[in-house]
Amino acid sequence: MKRLLPLLLLPLLGAAPAMPPAPAATPVRHLTLRIDGKNVPADTLSSRFFLSEDRALRLNIVRADDPDGQGLNIIIDRFPIKVGAYKFQEILSGRNRDASYRYGAISAYSKSCADNPGQVVITGVNAERHWLRGTYRCQVCEVGRGARRFTLEGEFEFPVEKE
Repeated sequence: MKRLLPLLLLPLLGAAPAMPPAPAATPVRHLTLRIDGKNVPADTLSSRFFLSEDRALRLNIVRADDPDGQGLNIIIDRFPIKVGAYKFQEILSGRNRDASYRYGAISAYSKSCADNPGQVVITGVNAERHWLRGTYRCQVCEVGRGARRFTLEGEFEFPVEKE
Protein backbone atom coordinates (compact mmCIF):
# COMPACT_ATOMS: atom_id res chain seq x y z
CA MET A 1 0.00 0.00 0.00
CA LYS A 2 2.88 2.35 0.80
CA ARG A 3 4.15 1.85 -2.77
CA LEU A 4 0.78 2.83 -4.28
CA LEU A 5 0.36 5.98 -2.19
CA PRO A 6 2.68 8.11 -4.41
CA LEU A 7 0.75 6.97 -7.50
CA LEU A 8 -2.52 8.02 -5.92
CA LEU A 9 -1.14 11.48 -5.19
CA LEU A 10 0.06 12.11 -8.77
CA PRO A 11 -3.27 13.53 -10.00
CA LEU A 12 -3.30 15.97 -7.08
CA LEU A 13 0.14 17.24 -8.03
CA GLY A 14 -0.74 17.65 -11.69
CA ALA A 15 1.89 15.12 -12.67
CA ALA A 16 -0.61 12.59 -13.98
CA PRO A 17 -0.50 11.95 -17.70
CA ALA A 18 -2.84 14.25 -19.63
CA MET A 19 -6.10 12.79 -20.91
CA PRO A 20 -6.14 12.28 -24.66
CA PRO A 21 -8.11 14.95 -26.52
CA ALA A 22 -11.71 14.15 -27.35
CA PRO A 23 -12.16 12.80 -30.88
CA ALA A 24 -13.38 15.24 -33.50
CA ALA A 25 -17.14 15.29 -33.82
CA THR A 26 -18.31 13.11 -36.68
CA PRO A 27 -21.02 14.47 -38.93
CA VAL A 28 -24.53 13.63 -37.80
CA ARG A 29 -26.25 11.10 -40.04
CA HIS A 30 -29.91 11.12 -39.02
CA LEU A 31 -32.36 10.15 -41.73
CA THR A 32 -35.94 8.86 -41.65
CA LEU A 33 -38.21 7.61 -44.42
CA ARG A 34 -41.95 7.00 -44.37
CA ILE A 35 -43.88 5.67 -47.35
CA ASP A 36 -47.62 6.29 -47.12
CA GLY A 37 -47.17 6.79 -43.38
CA LYS A 38 -45.30 3.50 -42.82
CA ASN A 39 -41.78 3.75 -41.38
CA VAL A 40 -39.16 2.25 -43.68
CA PRO A 41 -35.58 2.09 -42.35
CA ALA A 42 -33.21 4.31 -44.33
CA ASP A 43 -29.62 3.26 -45.02
CA THR A 44 -27.52 6.14 -43.67
CA LEU A 45 -24.31 4.70 -45.13
CA SER A 46 -25.58 4.35 -48.71
CA SER A 47 -27.73 7.51 -48.72
CA ARG A 48 -26.02 10.67 -49.95
CA PHE A 49 -26.73 14.38 -50.23
CA PHE A 50 -24.79 16.08 -53.04
CA LEU A 51 -24.29 19.73 -53.97
CA SER A 52 -22.93 20.33 -57.46
CA GLU A 53 -20.82 23.24 -58.70
CA ASP A 54 -23.93 24.86 -60.23
CA ARG A 55 -25.71 24.70 -56.81
CA ALA A 56 -28.05 21.80 -57.60
CA LEU A 57 -28.87 19.92 -54.39
CA ARG A 58 -29.59 16.21 -54.80
CA LEU A 59 -30.95 14.11 -51.94
CA ASN A 60 -30.51 10.37 -52.50
CA ILE A 61 -32.32 8.46 -49.74
CA VAL A 62 -31.74 4.71 -49.91
CA ARG A 63 -33.82 2.07 -48.17
CA ALA A 64 -31.98 -0.15 -45.66
CA ASP A 65 -33.60 -3.25 -47.20
CA ASP A 66 -32.20 -2.32 -50.66
CA PRO A 67 -28.78 -0.63 -50.11
CA ASP A 68 -27.81 -1.08 -53.77
CA GLY A 69 -31.09 0.34 -55.07
CA GLN A 70 -31.87 3.88 -56.13
CA GLY A 71 -34.47 4.69 -53.47
CA LEU A 72 -35.75 8.26 -53.47
CA ASN A 73 -33.99 11.07 -55.35
CA ILE A 74 -35.00 14.70 -54.94
CA ILE A 75 -33.39 17.44 -57.02
CA ILE A 76 -33.51 21.14 -56.18
CA ASP A 77 -31.87 23.29 -58.83
CA ARG A 78 -30.21 26.62 -57.92
CA PHE A 79 -30.22 25.81 -54.20
CA PRO A 80 -29.11 28.98 -52.37
CA ILE A 81 -27.68 27.07 -49.34
CA LYS A 82 -29.95 28.75 -46.84
CA VAL A 83 -32.92 28.02 -44.61
CA GLY A 84 -36.20 27.95 -46.52
CA ALA A 85 -38.92 25.88 -48.20
CA TYR A 86 -38.30 24.56 -51.71
CA LYS A 87 -41.51 23.40 -53.37
CA PHE A 88 -41.90 21.10 -56.35
CA GLN A 89 -44.77 23.17 -57.74
CA GLU A 90 -42.14 25.63 -58.93
CA ILE A 91 -41.18 23.35 -61.83
CA LEU A 92 -43.06 25.74 -64.14
CA SER A 93 -40.76 28.60 -63.11
CA GLY A 94 -37.88 26.98 -64.97
CA ARG A 95 -36.24 25.51 -61.89
CA ASN A 96 -35.65 21.79 -61.82
CA ARG A 97 -37.38 20.50 -58.69
CA ASP A 98 -38.27 16.90 -59.08
CA ALA A 99 -38.51 13.60 -57.23
CA SER A 100 -38.16 10.01 -58.38
CA TYR A 101 -38.44 6.71 -56.56
CA ARG A 102 -37.27 3.25 -57.55
CA TYR A 103 -37.61 0.07 -55.53
CA GLY A 104 -37.60 -3.35 -57.16
CA ALA A 105 -40.02 -3.22 -60.10
CA ILE A 106 -41.59 0.07 -58.93
CA SER A 107 -40.63 3.24 -60.81
CA ALA A 108 -42.44 6.42 -59.81
CA TYR A 109 -41.88 10.11 -60.55
CA SER A 110 -43.31 13.37 -59.26
CA LYS A 111 -43.77 14.57 -62.84
CA SER A 112 -46.00 11.55 -63.55
CA CYS A 113 -48.60 12.90 -61.11
CA ALA A 114 -51.19 15.39 -62.33
CA ASP A 115 -50.72 17.12 -59.00
CA ASN A 116 -47.24 16.73 -57.54
CA PRO A 117 -47.09 18.62 -54.28
CA GLY A 118 -43.76 18.23 -52.62
CA GLN A 119 -41.22 20.24 -50.74
CA VAL A 120 -37.95 20.16 -48.92
CA VAL A 121 -37.82 22.44 -45.88
CA ILE A 122 -34.30 23.32 -44.74
CA THR A 123 -34.33 24.27 -41.05
CA GLY A 124 -30.58 24.32 -40.44
CA VAL A 125 -27.42 24.88 -42.48
CA ASN A 126 -23.84 24.54 -41.28
CA ALA A 127 -21.58 25.57 -44.17
CA GLU A 128 -18.38 24.93 -42.19
CA ARG A 129 -19.31 21.35 -41.33
CA HIS A 130 -21.16 20.77 -44.63
CA TRP A 131 -24.48 19.52 -43.28
CA LEU A 132 -28.16 20.31 -43.63
CA ARG A 133 -31.12 19.69 -41.34
CA GLY A 134 -34.75 19.63 -42.41
CA THR A 135 -37.71 17.66 -43.70
CA TYR A 136 -38.94 16.43 -47.05
CA ARG A 137 -42.31 15.37 -48.41
CA CYS A 138 -43.27 14.46 -51.94
CA GLN A 139 -45.78 12.54 -53.98
CA VAL A 140 -44.68 10.31 -56.82
CA CYS A 141 -46.82 8.31 -59.23
CA GLU A 142 -45.95 4.88 -60.54
CA VAL A 143 -45.23 4.56 -64.23
CA GLY A 144 -47.23 2.00 -66.21
CA ARG A 145 -50.03 -0.21 -64.97
CA GLY A 146 -51.60 0.46 -61.65
CA ALA A 147 -50.41 4.06 -61.47
CA ARG A 148 -50.25 4.00 -57.68
CA ARG A 149 -49.48 7.24 -55.88
CA PHE A 150 -46.92 7.18 -53.06
CA THR A 151 -46.30 9.82 -50.42
CA LEU A 152 -42.71 9.80 -49.21
CA GLU A 153 -41.63 11.91 -46.26
CA GLY A 154 -39.05 12.13 -43.52
CA GLU A 155 -36.52 14.16 -41.57
CA PHE A 156 -32.79 14.53 -41.96
CA GLU A 157 -29.68 15.95 -40.41
CA PHE A 158 -27.09 14.88 -42.89
CA PRO A 159 -23.68 15.78 -44.35
CA VAL A 160 -23.53 17.25 -47.85
CA GLU A 161 -20.84 16.17 -50.30
CA LYS A 162 -19.54 18.02 -53.34
CA GLU A 163 -20.56 16.41 -56.60
